[in-house]
Amino acid sequence: MFYLSSILLLLFMGIVFFVLFSLAYAGLSAAPWVPLSNKEIRRMLSLAGVKPGEKVYDLGSGDGRILIIAAREFGAETVGYEISILPYIISKIRIAFARLQDKIKINFSSFYKTDLSEADVITVFLLPEAMKKLSPIFRKGLKPGARIVSYAFAMKDWEPMKVDKPDPKTMAIYLYRA
Repeated sequence: MFYLSSILLLLFMGIVFFVLFSLAYAGLSAAPWVPLSNKEIRRMLSLAGVKPGEKVYDLGSGDGRILIIAAREFGAETVGYEISILPYIISKIRIAFARLQDKIKINFSSFYKTDLSEADVITVFLLPEAMKKLSPIFRKGLKPGARIVSYAFAMKDWEPMKVDKPDPKTMAIYLYRA
């Protein structure tokens, strides 16, 4: 009995370590998981002018909120990339409960080495260092006219088409075109 409980405790500790490690890794490589409100997500997607049938890629998709709203309310086909296991699992569950598996694809992988050429709109809420890494990827890999909408952080070497900051208490949202 003691042997079995020791194995279960070690297994549990291993799972907790893996979850914490993946959260830390995601936070260091791109951004910590900070969920946006639905209101802010709608503001992002509206600024980007998402239309039915367009492909929206969410880089660092967290718990899938942007993907779900883009699919359900804007009629988009959505693709998410998440490298932290806990938000990834939560997003899979949320997508299943929303019954949007046919409109949303979520990948447990890094977005730095993925093909973004099919995206009409890319949404990001990433730290400036991650934005700096993505800039050349966007320049080379996006189709002409693709839109990038960034919450809170600007891309330093791009000129935004539009900046939405309705009042001093709200975060800025930046819109770019490839």
